[in-house]
Amino acid sequence: MHFPFTKKKKKKEGQHSNISKLKSPYLKKAFFSKKSKFITESRMARMLPPARIKPRSNKWKKVLAAILAIGIIGYAIYAFFFSDNFLVQKYKVEEKGTIIETNEVINGLLSAKIGQNLTLLNEDRLINEIKAAQPEINKVSIKKIFPDTVIAQYEKYPTVANITNIVNGIQKKFLVDSQGFLTEENTDNPNLPYIKIETAIPMEIRTTFLTDAKRSAERLDYIIKAINLYEEKFGMKIIYSQLKLREREVHLYTEKYFFVMMDMEKDLALQLEKLKKALSKLDIYTVPLLYIDLRISGSDFEKVIYKRKKT
Repeated sequence: MHFPFTKKKKKKEGQHSNISKLKSPYLKKAFFSKKSKFITESRMARMLPPARIKPRSNKWKKVLAAILAIGIIGYAIYAFFFSDNFLVQKYKVEEKGTIIETNEVINGLLSAKIGQNLTLLNEDRLINEIKAAQPEINKVSIKKIFPDTVIAQYEKYPTVANITNIVNGIQKKFLVDSQGFLTEENTDNPNLPYIKIETAIPMEIRTTFLTDAKRSAERLDYIIKAINLYEEKFGMKIIYSQLKLREREVHLYTEKYFFVMMDMEKDLALQLEKLKKALSKLDIYTVPLLYIDLRISGSDFEKVIYKRKKT
C-alpha cells in the first residue's frame, strides 16, 4: 500500500531511471535538453557508420607521378644541353631582311659556331664580337631557329659622304658613315657630298678618318651641315669640301669656282649669316671670286673678306 507521505528511496549510484524508456514526445524533448546534449551527441556519433578509409594506392600514384616528372625533366635537360640533337649546323646573315653572303666578317664569326650547342650559344657575346669586328654596324640581333640554325640580322649606320684621302698626291676613295667610319673603299656615291682630306699616313677601311672617333663624328657632322646650310641659304651647289686638319677649318668649293673658308671652332650659322648680310655689297653670283673668308672675327664682325680673280 502506498501512502502519499511516504519518503522516496534514494537511488543508488549507477542506477538509471526508466523514464527514458517511455515513448512520450514530451520526454524526447527533455531527453535532448542542454544538460544531456553532450552525452546524447556522443552516443549518436557512435551509432553512425565509420568513415571509409582512403585506399593506400593514391600514395603510390603520387610517387610514380613524381618519378615520371623528374624523368621527363632530366631527359629534357639532357636533350637540350648535352645531346647532339641541337648542334649548330646552318647560319644566315641578313641586312634589313635581305640575305647577305658577301659579309666575310660576320660569316666568319658564325661559321666558327658550327658544332656548338645551340641552346648554350651566348647571343650577347656574339653580338659584341660582331660589333667589335664591324664598328660601322649600328644594331645586331641574333635568332636561334631550333634545332640547328643561327640567324644574324644587322643594320648599319647610314652612309653620309664620300671621302677622298690624299697622301703625297695619291688619292683613294672611301664611303663614310654618320659615325666617321670608313665603310667601303675604292668606290663613291655621287648622290652624297664629297670631302677631301690630305694626310701623311693613308687611311684604312673600318677605322675612323680621324684617330679620335668622337672628333671624327663631330667634324663630319659640321661639314655636312655647312654644305647643306650653304646650299639652302644661297641656292648655290657645293662641288666638294676640303677639311684642313691642322687649321681646323673647312673650305667649301662652290659651283661658281670659289672657296668659302669657315672656322670649325666657331658657330656655323653665324658665319653664314654674316655672308648673307654682305650680299647687298658683294654679288657672289656674278663677280669672279677666288675665295670668301668668313673666319675673321673681331670688333668689325660684319666685315667679309674676299678676293677677286684676276682678269
